Amino acid sequence: MDMDWAKTKNIFIMLFFLLNVFLSIILIYTLNGNNITKDTIDDARQALAERGVAIICDIPDFNGSVGTLTYHDAGFDKKKVIENLLGDKKSSENLARLPNIKYEDKELSFPDQYSFVFRDGSPERTLHDLNSAENVLNLVSNMLKGTGVPVTDYHLDTVEEEGNLKTYVFKQKYKGFWIHENHITVGLSDKGIAYLEVRYRKINGIINSKKIMPVYQVLIHHHDSIRNITITRIDLGFKEHKMEDGSRELDDIPVWRIEYKNQGKKQNKFFKAYDGTEIE
Repeated sequence: MDMDWAKTKNIFIMLFFLLNVFLSIILIYTLNGNNITKDTIDDARQALAERGVAIICDIPDFNGSVGTLTYHDAGFDKKKVIENLLGDKKSSENLARLPNIKYEDKELSFPDQYSFVFRDGSPERTLHDLNSAENVLNLVSNMLKGTGVPVTDYHLDTVEEEGNLKTYVFKQKYKGFWIHENHITVGLSDKGIAYLEVRYRKINGIINSKKIMPVYQVLIHHHDSIRNITITRIDLGFKEHKMEDGSRELDDIPVWRIEYKNQGKKQNKFFKAYDGTEIE
């Protein structure tokens, strides 16, 4: 009797083990259900190579759903921006009423309630070492302290050098997505920060999730514009979308960004993730 019970117990243990293995496999397939297979990606690479398209980056295999990005009606503290960048606390309240401000050898303009452009005619190099993007962003963070701009949410996107000016572009990231409209552009001369452009609109969240078009399909679909180029980066983010009447949608739409080289210079193409339509 004891032998029979021991055998039965072993059988139950084995059945539970097999059941756990089965459930683990189901879970893996469920988690990866939104991903494109490697064979499909490889076939897409081959098809694009025949069109003269070299891809020197990963092709994202995401095949799921993404909603639209919504914003609060809030940006930064304009008065604090004036105080920090112009160093004039006494006049900041009066100056805040002006769209364009000239103060000594500095200029500060506000194209809209979510952005400003600062130019410094005689920038002074600080004690910071400005030879790295991280240190440049740290300096900007100090310059914008108390303004409401979450500088630490911005990440390096591109760096370009022309003459004695080095331009860093940082863009905000939200839940892993690039927010192309919220950016910090820094023009760095050998003397310090000569140019600073900031756009910040406070993010509310992502709503109304919908199925997107996998990026390999987008690439294959555009026979004319995706041809004889070298693609250096592909990522998913959010961008404003211009309507036919020239206005822009209030919410940002998900977009595939294709970064490529054209005559040695990097450029970007943006495609609506829902249907693959190219947008500006």
